[in-house]
Amino acid sequence: TAAQDAAAATPEDAAAAPVLEAAPEPVAPHRFVFGSYGRVVAASNLDGRLGRSTNLVAFGPRVDEDTYAELELRRDDRLAPGVWSRVVATLAISGPLFHFDGQFDERLAVRNLYAEVEGALLEGLSLWAGSRMVRGDDIYLLDWWPLDNLSVIGGGASYRVGELLSFRFCVGIGRPKDPFYLQTRDVVAPRGFEPVEVSVLDRPRIVTALRTTISPIHREDFGLKLVLYGEAHTLPSGERTLDDGATEALPRDRGYLLGAQVGLWHNRAAEPGPTGPHTERSFVNLFARYAHGLAAYDTFDSPVRTGSGVDSGNASEALLALSGNFEAGLFGVQVGAYYRWFRDSDSSAFAGGGVNEGAFDVRPQVFLGDFAGVALDLSYQALALNTLDEATGDPVRGKVFKLGLIPFVSLGGRGTYARPRLRLIYAVSMRDDGARGFYPAEDPRSGQGVEHFLGVGAEWWFDSTSYSK
Repeated sequence: TAAQDAAAATPEDAAAAPVLEAAPEPVAPHRFVFGSYGRVVAASNLDGRLGRSTNLVAFGPRVDEDTYAELELRRDDRLAPGVWSRVVATLAISGPLFHFDGQFDERLAVRNLYAEVEGALLEGLSLWAGSRMVRGDDIYLLDWWPLDNLSVIGGGASYRVGELLSFRFCVGIGRPKDPFYLQTRDVVAPRGFEPVEVSVLDRPRIVTALRTTISPIHREDFGLKLVLYGEAHTLPSGERTLDDGATEALPRDRGYLLGAQVGLWHNRAAEPGPTGPHTERSFVNLFARYAHGLAAYDTFDSPVRTGSGVDSGNASEALLALSGNFEAGLFGVQVGAYYRWFRDSDSSAFAGGGVNEGAFDVRPQVFLGDFAGVALDLSYQALALNTLDEATGDPVRGKVFKLGLIPFVSLGGRGTYARPRLRLIYAVSMRDDGARGFYPAEDPRSGQGVEHFLGVGAEWWFDSTSYSK
């Protein structure tokens, strides 16, 4: 800059040139960033078929996960001292990929498309509008965000008061392509010959969320935080047409969700490695939440999925979850677990609207030097439905135990969360009789008590607003 040139000038130069004061920071584009999260997996079940996930529960262990990736483009601009803007576009890609099935029709989804400004109106205040994922802390081993995990089109704000206190608010609208929310019909056009499509049912779902984070201890090496979280869900009334031509009234619906999180973390500087300075990161997070009414269902779900009702009624969900990580030298261990109790608006044994499920996963790993290591993945999951088997009259329930062995090469050096990683994955799943009963009789898995998974894969993340702070 001109100020830097003046500072480096000799006395003779200074006498010949005017003295320049430090120029203000330029109001110019700051940086253009490419970020990504991704994993690509190719696997066999060692019996002539593809390797597939054997999970029964909603949020099962990820040792036998499938291909998925996100590509993010981001523009950050420094508009003025302390004022930033950001535009984010994230495209998600789900397998199977073209190189696998030869079909040029990958499944795509826009996961982020929003603009954000920070510090323009008030120091510490950030505003955004658009379409985005709004998330908190995750459970890596279960590939899940147990407290706040919204996909919304709308807007929001966050405000931070130093390191002690922060608030985050958002409001969004969504209308899944589901007859509970939307029904269209072709009718005769008032002019012309082509029929026109009319929305006879149009019920967008509005979600508002507020998150408060209190950090009474926030040091460089140790921290404690408490999160309080809430959501409100509303849905207008409507009327839809049934297959026989009759109409059905859908009443106004609403619900709420309340949750909390307690988190502890500890950082310790370790011996620098070939990749540079290394910090051993350990943490534990405890989550609890309760949802009632419409909020007991995912924002893309509807109350008619399990029970027989047309509204959420007294549907409720209670959930406890745990995530943890510990690193010391060449050793590390990750932990993830949850228990979920869910009752539909019609949770009788005949409607089948009750679910009890849970999973526990622990993954110890040892580094063999700075770039290679081996991990052992042990997990257990169980699912029980509040319904009876039509053939046996017994309650419907099942259990799966998994054992995985994962040799890996860590291109990011040591650390349980260091990425990218290249991995060889072997997992064996053991099902009980109840777990096999969840598959149709024509599915080979209905008769397999043991299933193998052998594959090779890669996983990475970098510069992603969805997966890093």
